[in-house]
Amino acid sequence: MGKKRDNLLQFFSIVLLIIALNIIFSFFFFRLDLTGEKRYTLSKSTKSLLKNLDDVVYVKVYLDGSLPPDFAELSLKTREFLDEWRVYSPNIQYEFIDPSKGKTPQELNAIYSELYQKGLNPQPVQDVTAEGVNTRYIVPGALLSYRQQEIPVSLLDSDHGLLTHRSDIINYSIEKLEYNIGNAVRRLTHQQKARVAFLKGHGELPNMKVFDAALGIVDFYAVDSVVLDNKITRLFDVKITDSTTGDFSIEGIKYDLLVVAKPVLPFSDYEKFMLDQFVMRGGRILWYVDPVLAEMDSLMRYPEVPVLALDLNLEDLFFRYGVRMNTNLLQDFNALPIPVRSGEMAGQPQYKLIPWYYFPVITPNSDHPIVRNLNVLKTEFVSSIDTVGTRRGLKKTVLLTTSSTTKEVRTPAIISLEILKKRANVLEFNQHYVPIAVLVEGEFSSLFSGYENIDQKAFGFSDHSKPTKMIFVSDGDMIKNQLNEKNYPLPLGYDRYTDKAYGNRNFLLNAVNYLCDDEDILQVRSKDFKMRLLDSNRILKEKTFWQVLNVGLPLLLVLVLGLTLFFLRKAKYARRKQ
Repeated sequence: MGKKRDNLLQFFSIVLLIIALNIIFSFFFFRLDLTGEKRYTLSKSTKSLLKNLDDVVYVKVYLDGSLPPDFAELSLKTREFLDEWRVYSPNIQYEFIDPSKGKTPQELNAIYSELYQKGLNPQPVQDVTAEGVNTRYIVPGALLSYRQQEIPVSLLDSDHGLLTHRSDIINYSIEKLEYNIGNAVRRLTHQQKARVAFLKGHGELPNMKVFDAALGIVDFYAVDSVVLDNKITRLFDVKITDSTTGDFSIEGIKYDLLVVAKPVLPFSDYEKFMLDQFVMRGGRILWYVDPVLAEMDSLMRYPEVPVLALDLNLEDLFFRYGVRMNTNLLQDFNALPIPVRSGEMAGQPQYKLIPWYYFPVITPNSDHPIVRNLNVLKTEFVSSIDTVGTRRGLKKTVLLTTSSTTKEVRTPAIISLEILKKRANVLEFNQHYVPIAVLVEGEFSSLFSGYENIDQKAFGFSDHSKPTKMIFVSDGDMIKNQLNEKNYPLPLGYDRYTDKAYGNRNFLLNAVNYLCDDEDILQVRSKDFKMRLLDSNRILKEKTFWQVLNVGLPLLLVLVLGLTLFFLRKAKYARRKQ
C-alpha cells in the first residue's frame, strides 16, 4: 500500500508540474528559428509596426471549412502567423469564416459577389468523386479593418512569376504572409509618411503606362505628380520674406522622392537647377531615362527606323553625380521574344515568338538588397552606363547588368526587324556584364557652383548636399506596364505575348523603399525562401534503397529494443533467483 501511494503521489506531482510549467510559459513567447534564411523570424519593421498599433486591427480570413489539403495548410499557417502577431500586439484580432457554411446556392453567390466587389477573388476548386467532377469556390483572402477602414488581402501570392503548380504557389504564398499582411496593415494605419511624386512635363510616360507602378508605390507612400514648369514652388516650400520685393526663402522640399519615367523632351537650365537644389537639400531621385530614341511602335509601322541620341540636357548633371549614360544600344543573346508574322493559314495571319536581341532579359547577380532574390527583368532598347569621377564621399553600386553575351550597337544606327531572319554571329556578342542600373549614394556637389545666370543668393543656394542617394536606370521602359486589347493597364512586368511575369514591379518597389530609407520593408520582400525540393534523379536511382530503409529500419529498431529488454529482464530475474 505504501508503494502504491508513493507511485500515485509521484504521478500526480509530475502532472501538476507539467500544468504549472504550461501556465508559466503561456506568459512568455520563445521560438528558435533554425532555418538558414530565418523564414520564421519576424523582421524589425514588422515588430515595430505591431508595437505602434494604437487601435484594433480586425482580420476576417475567409479560408475555413472543408478545404483541399494544400489550402488547408495555407489556412493553418495563416492562423499560426496571426497568433504570433498577437504576441507582439494585443490589438491584432481575427476570426476564420467559412462563407459556404449553412448557405443556399443563391445566398452563396451573393456572398461571393460581395467579396469580389471588395477585392477578394473566389478560386474554383474541382472535387473528383464517384459521381463525377464537382466544382466549388473557396476564397483565399482576408479583409482587414481598422477605424472604419477596410482593405482586402489576397493570401494566394502568384507574383513570383516562375511558379505554375498550385502546391508551389501556395508554399510561396505561405512564405509571403508577413509581407502581404504587413503591407496591408501599413496601408491601413498610414505609418509610412514619405511623399513620392512622378515628374511630368517632358513627355514622360502617360498615367496609363505607369498606372501599376503608381499603384504599387501608393501601398506605402503618398503619391503625387508634379510639373516643374520653371516654378520653384513645385518642388520647394517657399516663405515670402518681403512682399514688396518678392524676396523669399526656401523652408524645405515638398517630396522625399521624385520618379522620372522616360522623359523625351529636354529640361530647361532652370528646371535642371531646381532638380540640383532638390538633391542638395536631401531629395532622392529615381531616374528611368532613355539615352537614345528607339520605339517598337515605329518598327511596327516602318521597315527601318533610325536610332538617334536623345538630348535631354541632363548629361552634365549626371556626370557631376557620378554616372554617364551612353548613347548606344545593347543587344543580348538572353532576350525577350516578340511575335513576328510568319505567314498565313486559312486566311488568318500566323505569328511566331522570336528572341529580339534589343530586348535583353536581365538576371540580377548583385547581392545588394534592392536586387537580391529578384526575378528576371525585361527591358526594351537598353543602353550602357559608366561610373565616372573619383570624388570622395560617393559610393557607386552596379545593380543590374546584361549577360555574358552582349553586343554594343553605336548610334546613329538603323534597326530593322529583318535581322530576325538572320542567324546572329555569337562572336559579335563579346561584351560581358555591361551595367544598366547604378545606385549612387553619399554627399553630392552642385553642378551650379559659381553659375552666374541664376540668382543663387535669392534662391538660398547650397553647393553641397546632405547624405542622399539616387538610382539611374538606362531604360525608361522598365517602369512601363503594357496595355491589354481594351487599353487597360496590365501588371508591371507582365508580358502579354509570352504570358510571363517579370520582376520589374518588385525592382521598382525595392528601389523606392531603399531610397525612402525603408530598408526593413525591402528586406521582408526580398527574403530568400528556398524551395527545398527532393532530387528527382536521385529518387529514381535510389528508390528501392530508401523504401527498404524507411520500412525496415523502424522494424529493426523495434526488434533490437524488444530483444534488449527481454535479455535485460531475463538477466535481472536470473540474479534474483540465485
